[in-house]
Amino acid sequence: MFPVVDSDSHVFEPAALWDEYVPSGYEGLARSALWHLEDDAGRRLTVVNGRPAKELNRSAINRQAIWRPGTTLDEIGALDPGTPHAINPGASDPSARLADMDAMGVDQAIVYPTLFLEYHPLVEDTVAADVLARSYNDWVADFAAAGDGRLHPVAVLPLQSLPLAQRELDRVAAAGFRAAAMRPMFYGDLFIEGDHFQPLWRQLEDVGVVACVHPSVGVTNPEPTSAGAYAERIAEKLRIGHSIAEAVAGIQDTGVFLTAAAFHGLLEDFPNLKLAFPHSGSTMVPLVLEKAETYLWLGSGFGRTGPVSLEPEEVFVEHPVLTSFDSWEAPVARMPDLFAATAGWGSRYPNHDTGTPEEAMDMLRANGVGEETIARLMGGNAIELFGLNVSVSA
Repeated sequence: MFPVVDSDSHVFEPAALWDEYVPSGYEGLARSALWHLEDDAGRRLTVVNGRPAKELNRSAINRQAIWRPGTTLDEIGALDPGTPHAINPGASDPSARLADMDAMGVDQAIVYPTLFLEYHPLVEDTVAADVLARSYNDWVADFAAAGDGRLHPVAVLPLQSLPLAQRELDRVAAAGFRAAAMRPMFYGDLFIEGDHFQPLWRQLEDVGVVACVHPSVGVTNPEPTSAGAYAERIAEKLRIGHSIAEAVAGIQDTGVFLTAAAFHGLLEDFPNLKLAFPHSGSTMVPLVLEKAETYLWLGSGFGRTGPVSLEPEEVFVEHPVLTSFDSWEAPVARMPDLFAATAGWGSRYPNHDTGTPEEAMDMLRANGVGEETIARLMGGNAIELFGLNVSVSA
Protein backbone atom coordinates (compact mmCIF):
# COMPACT_ATOMS: atom_id res chain seq x y z
CA MET A 1 0.00 0.00 0.00
CA PHE A 2 1.30 3.46 -0.88
CA PRO A 3 1.52 6.31 1.67
CA VAL A 4 -1.29 8.87 1.78
CA VAL A 5 -0.35 12.49 2.44
CA ASP A 6 -2.96 15.14 3.09
CA SER A 7 -1.60 18.22 1.31
CA ASP A 8 -4.29 20.58 2.63
CA SER A 9 -5.41 20.19 6.25
CA HIS A 10 -5.96 22.84 8.90
CA VAL A 11 -5.87 23.64 12.58
CA PHE A 12 -8.34 25.92 14.32
CA GLU A 13 -6.31 28.13 16.60
CA PRO A 14 -7.13 27.58 20.31
CA ALA A 15 -7.21 30.01 23.23
CA ALA A 16 -3.92 28.52 24.43
CA LEU A 17 -2.13 30.24 21.57
CA TRP A 18 -2.86 33.63 23.17
CA ASP A 19 -2.80 32.44 26.77
CA GLU A 20 0.47 30.52 26.69
CA TYR A 21 2.52 31.43 23.61
CA VAL A 22 2.41 35.24 23.40
CA PRO A 23 5.61 36.55 25.05
CA SER A 24 5.32 38.24 28.41
CA GLY A 25 4.71 41.94 28.06
CA TYR A 26 3.04 41.64 24.66
CA GLU A 27 -0.26 40.11 25.77
CA GLY A 28 -2.26 43.33 25.48
CA LEU A 29 -0.77 44.23 22.12
CA ALA A 30 -1.48 40.76 20.72
CA ARG A 31 -5.06 40.59 21.99
CA SER A 32 -5.80 44.05 20.62
CA ALA A 33 -4.39 43.20 17.19
CA LEU A 34 -5.94 39.73 16.74
CA TRP A 35 -7.82 37.65 19.29
CA HIS A 36 -10.47 34.96 18.96
CA LEU A 37 -12.69 33.64 21.75
CA GLU A 38 -15.26 30.86 21.45
CA ASP A 39 -17.18 29.15 24.26
CA ASP A 40 -19.14 25.91 24.52
CA ALA A 41 -22.41 27.75 23.91
CA GLY A 42 -21.17 28.83 20.48
CA ARG A 43 -20.64 32.47 21.44
CA ARG A 44 -17.74 34.00 19.52
CA LEU A 45 -15.74 37.17 19.61
CA THR A 46 -12.97 38.06 17.20
CA VAL A 47 -11.00 41.27 17.71
CA VAL A 48 -8.89 42.77 14.92
CA ASN A 49 -7.05 46.07 15.30
CA GLY A 50 -8.82 46.81 18.57
CA ARG A 51 -12.33 46.40 17.20
CA PRO A 52 -14.81 43.51 16.96
CA ALA A 53 -14.37 41.91 13.55
CA LYS A 54 -16.86 40.25 11.26
CA GLU A 55 -17.11 36.55 12.05
CA LEU A 56 -16.23 33.82 9.58
CA ASN A 57 -19.59 32.13 10.08
CA ARG A 58 -23.06 33.63 9.83
CA SER A 59 -24.57 30.70 11.75
CA ALA A 60 -23.93 29.04 15.10
CA ILE A 61 -21.96 26.30 13.31
CA ASN A 62 -18.20 26.69 13.18
CA ARG A 63 -17.89 25.41 9.62
CA GLN A 64 -14.09 25.55 9.71
CA ALA A 65 -13.82 22.93 12.49
CA ILE A 66 -17.00 20.84 12.44
CA TRP A 67 -16.10 17.72 10.42
CA ARG A 68 -15.18 14.39 12.04
CA PRO A 69 -14.37 11.00 10.48
CA GLY A 70 -17.54 9.26 9.46
CA THR A 71 -19.47 12.47 8.92
CA THR A 72 -21.32 12.59 5.60
CA LEU A 73 -22.18 15.58 3.45
CA ASP A 74 -25.86 14.92 4.07
CA GLU A 75 -25.28 15.05 7.83
CA ILE A 76 -23.36 18.32 7.54
CA GLY A 77 -26.12 19.79 5.40
CA ALA A 78 -28.79 18.73 7.87
CA LEU A 79 -27.21 20.50 10.88
CA ASP A 80 -29.40 23.16 12.48
CA PRO A 81 -27.57 26.45 11.75
CA GLY A 82 -29.11 28.02 14.84
CA THR A 83 -27.64 25.44 17.22
CA PRO A 84 -23.96 25.37 18.24
CA HIS A 85 -22.13 22.12 17.50
CA ALA A 86 -18.92 21.06 19.18
CA ILE A 87 -15.63 21.78 17.45
CA ASN A 88 -13.68 18.68 16.49
CA PRO A 89 -10.88 18.27 19.09
CA GLY A 90 -8.54 17.25 16.28
CA ALA A 91 -8.59 20.86 15.09
CA SER A 92 -6.23 21.83 17.93
CA ASP A 93 -5.24 18.67 19.85
CA PRO A 94 -2.52 16.56 18.21
CA SER A 95 -3.57 13.27 19.84
CA ALA A 96 -7.12 13.67 18.58
CA ARG A 97 -5.73 14.69 15.22
CA LEU A 98 -3.68 11.51 14.88
CA ALA A 99 -6.70 9.40 15.83
CA ASP A 100 -8.72 11.11 13.09
CA MET A 101 -5.91 10.59 10.58
CA ASP A 102 -5.82 6.89 11.46
CA ALA A 103 -9.58 6.65 11.00
CA MET A 104 -9.31 8.39 7.62
CA GLY A 105 -6.31 6.40 6.40
CA VAL A 106 -3.96 9.41 6.26
CA ASP A 107 -0.29 8.82 7.00
CA GLN A 108 0.97 12.41 7.13
CA ALA A 109 -0.51 15.87 6.79
CA ILE A 110 0.55 19.37 5.79
CA VAL A 111 -1.08 21.66 8.36
CA TYR A 112 -2.27 25.20 7.62
CA PRO A 113 -3.76 27.88 9.89
CA THR A 114 -7.38 29.01 9.71
CA LEU A 115 -7.95 32.19 11.72
CA PHE A 116 -4.44 33.37 10.95
CA LEU A 117 -5.07 33.04 7.21
CA GLU A 118 -8.25 35.07 7.41
CA TYR A 119 -7.36 37.73 9.95
CA HIS A 120 -3.60 38.02 10.46
CA PRO A 121 -3.04 39.82 7.12
CA LEU A 122 -5.39 42.57 8.35
CA VAL A 123 -3.30 43.39 11.44
CA GLU A 124 -2.07 46.96 11.07
CA ASP A 125 0.61 47.17 13.76
CA THR A 126 3.80 45.59 12.41
CA VAL A 127 5.16 44.71 15.87
CA ALA A 128 1.88 43.00 16.75
CA ALA A 129 1.89 41.14 13.42
CA ASP A 130 5.40 39.90 14.19
CA VAL A 131 4.55 38.87 17.77
CA LEU A 132 1.43 37.02 16.61
CA ALA A 133 3.25 35.22 13.79
CA ARG A 134 5.98 34.06 16.18
CA SER A 135 3.38 32.96 18.73
CA TYR A 136 1.42 31.00 16.14
CA ASN A 137 4.56 29.36 14.78
CA ASP A 138 5.72 28.37 18.26
CA TRP A 139 2.30 26.90 19.06
CA VAL A 140 1.97 24.97 15.79
CA ALA A 141 5.54 23.70 16.12
CA ASP A 142 4.61 22.17 19.48
CA PHE A 143 1.38 20.83 17.96
CA ALA A 144 3.38 19.11 15.22
CA ALA A 145 6.09 17.90 17.60
CA ALA A 146 3.44 15.88 19.45
CA GLY A 147 2.37 14.25 16.19
CA ASP A 148 4.93 11.42 15.93
CA GLY A 149 6.51 12.98 12.84
CA ARG A 150 3.22 12.86 10.93
CA LEU A 151 2.26 16.54 11.13
CA HIS A 152 4.09 19.20 9.10
CA PRO A 153 3.21 22.79 9.97
CA VAL A 154 3.07 25.70 7.53
CA ALA A 155 4.50 28.87 9.05
CA VAL A 156 2.83 32.27 9.20
CA LEU A 157 5.02 35.25 8.24
CA PRO A 158 4.43 38.88 9.28
CA LEU A 159 4.15 40.10 5.70
CA GLN A 160 3.21 43.58 6.93
CA SER A 161 6.97 44.15 7.17
CA LEU A 162 9.43 42.63 4.71
CA PRO A 163 12.41 42.67 7.15
CA LEU A 164 10.34 41.07 9.91
CA ALA A 165 8.97 38.46 7.49
CA GLN A 166 12.50 37.61 6.37
CA ARG A 167 13.69 37.34 9.97
CA GLU A 168 10.81 35.01 10.86
CA LEU A 169 11.43 32.90 7.75
CA ASP A 170 15.04 32.40 8.86
CA ARG A 171 13.84 31.41 12.33
CA VAL A 172 11.22 28.88 11.23
CA ALA A 173 13.51 27.39 8.59
CA ALA A 174 16.16 26.83 11.27
CA ALA A 175 13.46 25.24 13.43
CA GLY A 176 12.69 22.68 10.72
CA PHE A 177 9.57 24.12 9.09
CA ARG A 178 9.23 22.89 5.53
CA ALA A 179 6.67 25.44 4.33
CA ALA A 180 5.37 28.99 4.78
CA ALA A 181 1.99 30.44 3.81
CA MET A 182 1.82 33.20 1.19
CA ARG A 183 -1.76 34.40 0.85
CA PRO A 184 -2.52 35.72 -2.69
CA MET A 185 -3.61 39.25 -1.82
CA PHE A 186 -2.62 42.87 -1.33
CA TYR A 187 -0.81 44.00 1.80
CA GLY A 188 -1.73 47.65 1.77
CA ASP A 189 -1.08 48.58 -1.85
CA LEU A 190 1.58 45.89 -2.31
CA PHE A 191 0.63 42.66 -4.06
CA ILE A 192 2.35 39.58 -2.68
CA GLU A 193 3.92 38.65 -6.03
CA GLY A 194 5.19 42.18 -6.73
CA ASP A 195 8.66 43.68 -6.74
CA HIS A 196 8.56 44.64 -3.06
CA PHE A 197 8.39 40.98 -2.02
CA GLN A 198 11.00 39.64 -4.46
CA PRO A 199 13.71 39.37 -1.73
CA LEU A 200 11.36 37.12 0.24
CA TRP A 201 10.69 34.86 -2.77
CA ARG A 202 14.46 34.64 -3.28
CA GLN A 203 14.95 33.74 0.37
CA LEU A 204 12.26 31.04 0.18
CA GLU A 205 14.12 29.57 -2.80
CA ASP A 206 17.48 29.77 -1.04
CA VAL A 207 16.39 28.07 2.20
CA GLY A 208 14.29 25.45 0.37
CA VAL A 209 11.04 26.26 2.20
CA VAL A 210 7.90 25.60 0.14
CA ALA A 211 5.95 28.77 -0.62
CA CYS A 212 2.34 27.70 -0.08
CA VAL A 213 0.05 30.12 -1.93
CA HIS A 214 -3.06 29.43 0.14
CA PRO A 215 -6.17 31.64 -0.13
CA SER A 216 -8.62 32.32 2.66
CA VAL A 217 -12.35 32.56 2.20
CA GLY A 218 -11.97 36.30 2.79
CA VAL A 219 -15.54 36.99 3.90
CA THR A 220 -14.36 39.20 6.77
CA ASN A 221 -11.88 41.15 4.67
CA PRO A 222 -12.16 44.43 2.75
CA GLU A 223 -13.20 43.87 -0.87
CA PRO A 224 -9.90 45.02 -2.38
CA THR A 225 -8.14 42.37 -0.29
CA SER A 226 -10.01 39.26 -1.36
CA ALA A 227 -12.56 38.08 -3.90
CA GLY A 228 -14.36 36.46 -0.97
CA ALA A 229 -15.68 39.76 0.38
CA TYR A 230 -17.24 40.62 -2.98
CA ALA A 231 -18.74 37.15 -3.33
CA GLU A 232 -20.12 37.33 0.21
CA ARG A 233 -21.81 40.65 -0.55
CA ILE A 234 -23.60 38.97 -3.46
CA ALA A 235 -24.71 36.10 -1.20
CA GLU A 236 -26.08 38.58 1.35
CA LYS A 237 -27.88 40.67 -1.29
CA LEU A 238 -29.54 37.55 -2.71
CA ARG A 239 -30.29 36.19 0.78
CA ILE A 240 -28.43 32.95 0.02
CA GLY A 241 -27.96 31.04 3.27
CA HIS A 242 -24.64 29.46 2.33
CA SER A 243 -21.51 31.55 1.79
CA ILE A 244 -20.80 31.43 -1.95
CA ALA A 245 -17.31 32.72 -1.24
CA GLU A 246 -16.35 29.26 0.03
CA ALA A 247 -17.01 27.89 -3.45
CA VAL A 248 -15.32 30.54 -5.60
CA ALA A 249 -12.97 32.82 -3.65
CA GLY A 250 -10.03 30.42 -3.55
CA ILE A 251 -10.26 29.77 -7.28
CA GLN A 252 -10.39 33.48 -8.06
CA ASP A 253 -7.62 34.62 -5.73
CA THR A 254 -5.18 31.86 -6.67
CA GLY A 255 -6.05 32.18 -10.37
CA VAL A 256 -5.21 35.89 -10.26
CA PHE A 257 -1.92 35.13 -8.51
CA LEU A 258 -0.95 32.46 -11.03
CA THR A 259 -1.82 34.70 -13.96
CA ALA A 260 0.19 37.57 -12.49
CA ALA A 261 3.11 35.21 -11.89
CA ALA A 262 2.99 34.10 -15.53
CA PHE A 263 3.04 37.70 -16.77
CA HIS A 264 5.60 38.85 -14.21
CA GLY A 265 8.00 35.91 -14.55
CA LEU A 266 8.01 34.54 -11.00
CA LEU A 267 8.81 30.97 -12.03
CA GLU A 268 11.48 32.09 -14.47
CA ASP A 269 13.11 34.41 -11.93
CA PHE A 270 13.20 31.69 -9.25
CA PRO A 271 13.58 28.36 -11.07
CA ASN A 272 14.19 26.37 -7.88
CA LEU A 273 11.43 27.99 -5.82
CA LYS A 274 9.13 25.30 -4.44
CA LEU A 275 5.48 26.29 -4.85
CA ALA A 276 2.27 24.74 -3.55
CA PHE A 277 -1.25 25.88 -4.48
CA PRO A 278 -3.65 24.35 -1.91
CA HIS A 279 -7.37 24.87 -1.34
CA SER A 280 -8.16 26.22 -4.80
CA GLY A 281 -8.63 23.03 -6.77
CA SER A 282 -6.16 21.74 -9.33
CA THR A 283 -8.65 22.05 -12.16
CA MET A 284 -8.35 25.82 -12.37
CA VAL A 285 -4.67 25.55 -13.33
CA PRO A 286 -4.90 24.49 -17.02
CA LEU A 287 -7.47 27.18 -17.83
CA VAL A 288 -5.47 29.88 -16.04
CA LEU A 289 -2.29 28.86 -17.84
CA GLU A 290 -4.05 28.65 -21.22
CA LYS A 291 -5.53 32.12 -20.80
CA ALA A 292 -2.17 33.47 -19.67
CA GLU A 293 -0.55 32.00 -22.79
CA THR A 294 -3.20 33.47 -25.09
CA TYR A 295 -2.84 36.98 -23.73
CA LEU A 296 0.91 36.82 -23.45
CA TRP A 297 0.99 36.12 -27.19
CA LEU A 298 -1.64 38.75 -27.97
CA GLY A 299 0.13 41.32 -25.83
CA SER A 300 3.67 40.43 -26.84
CA GLY A 301 5.84 43.46 -26.24
CA PHE A 302 3.10 45.49 -24.56
CA GLY A 303 3.31 46.24 -20.87
CA ARG A 304 5.45 43.31 -19.71
CA THR A 305 8.21 44.31 -17.30
CA GLY A 306 10.76 41.81 -18.56
CA PRO A 307 11.26 38.64 -20.55
CA VAL A 308 8.83 35.89 -19.63
CA SER A 309 7.95 32.63 -21.31
CA LEU A 310 5.13 32.66 -23.84
CA GLU A 311 4.49 29.01 -22.87
CA PRO A 312 3.52 29.28 -19.18
CA GLU A 313 2.23 25.70 -19.00
CA GLU A 314 5.63 24.38 -20.03
CA VAL A 315 7.29 26.50 -17.33
CA PHE A 316 4.74 25.32 -14.76
CA VAL A 317 5.08 21.57 -15.34
CA GLU A 318 8.88 21.79 -15.28
CA HIS A 319 8.84 23.66 -11.96
CA PRO A 320 8.75 22.11 -8.47
CA VAL A 321 5.01 22.67 -7.89
CA LEU A 322 2.02 20.98 -6.28
CA THR A 323 -1.65 21.83 -6.68
CA SER A 324 -4.13 20.26 -4.28
CA PHE A 325 -7.31 18.58 -5.46
CA ASP A 326 -10.27 17.49 -3.40
CA SER A 327 -11.87 14.08 -3.20
CA TRP A 328 -14.55 14.75 -5.82
CA GLU A 329 -12.46 16.70 -8.34
CA ALA A 330 -12.90 14.32 -11.26
CA PRO A 331 -11.22 16.50 -13.93
CA VAL A 332 -7.88 15.69 -12.27
CA ALA A 333 -8.44 12.04 -13.20
CA ARG A 334 -9.30 13.01 -16.77
CA MET A 335 -6.13 15.04 -17.36
CA PRO A 336 -3.32 12.79 -16.14
CA ASP A 337 -0.86 14.29 -18.63
CA LEU A 338 -0.83 17.50 -16.59
CA PHE A 339 -1.73 16.38 -13.08
CA ALA A 340 0.07 13.06 -12.62
CA ALA A 341 3.24 14.89 -11.61
CA THR A 342 1.83 18.16 -10.26
CA ALA A 343 -1.29 17.41 -8.16
CA GLY A 344 -1.74 16.10 -4.64
CA TRP A 345 -4.86 15.17 -2.72
CA GLY A 346 -6.02 17.46 0.09
CA SER A 347 -8.85 16.83 2.54
CA ARG A 348 -9.55 20.38 3.83
CA TYR A 349 -9.92 18.75 7.29
CA PRO A 350 -11.63 19.77 9.59
CA ASN A 351 -13.68 22.11 7.38
CA HIS A 352 -17.28 21.19 6.73
CA ASP A 353 -16.37 20.25 3.13
CA THR A 354 -13.72 17.68 4.14
CA GLY A 355 -13.21 14.72 1.82
CA THR A 356 -11.55 11.40 2.54
CA PRO A 357 -8.79 9.39 0.83
CA GLU A 358 -11.27 6.59 0.15
CA GLU A 359 -13.55 8.97 -1.74
CA ALA A 360 -10.61 10.34 -3.73
CA MET A 361 -9.27 6.91 -4.67
CA ASP A 362 -12.74 5.69 -5.63
CA MET A 363 -13.08 8.71 -7.91
CA LEU A 364 -9.67 8.16 -9.51
CA ARG A 365 -10.23 4.44 -10.09
CA ALA A 366 -13.72 5.05 -11.49
CA ASN A 367 -12.08 7.25 -14.11
CA GLY A 368 -9.51 4.62 -15.07
CA VAL A 369 -6.44 6.09 -13.38
CA GLY A 370 -3.69 3.50 -12.83
CA GLU A 371 -2.35 2.58 -9.42
CA GLU A 372 1.09 4.11 -10.02
CA THR A 373 -0.47 7.47 -10.86
CA ILE A 374 -2.88 7.18 -7.92
CA ALA A 375 0.10 6.64 -5.62
CA ARG A 376 1.66 9.87 -6.86
CA LEU A 377 -1.57 11.84 -6.58
CA MET A 378 -2.39 10.53 -3.10
CA GLY A 379 1.04 11.12 -1.61
CA GLY A 380 4.06 10.72 -3.85
CA ASN A 381 4.02 14.24 -5.31
CA ALA A 382 3.61 15.84 -1.87
CA ILE A 383 6.40 13.66 -0.44
CA GLU A 384 8.71 14.87 -3.19
CA LEU A 385 7.91 18.59 -2.94
CA PHE A 386 7.93 18.83 0.86
CA GLY A 387 10.80 16.39 1.31
CA LEU A 388 8.90 14.08 3.64
CA ASN A 389 10.14 10.84 5.15
CA VAL A 390 6.96 8.80 5.11
CA SER A 391 6.13 5.36 6.38
CA VAL A 392 2.72 3.81 5.88
CA SER A 393 0.59 3.61 9.02
CA ALA A 394 -0.77 0.26 10.12
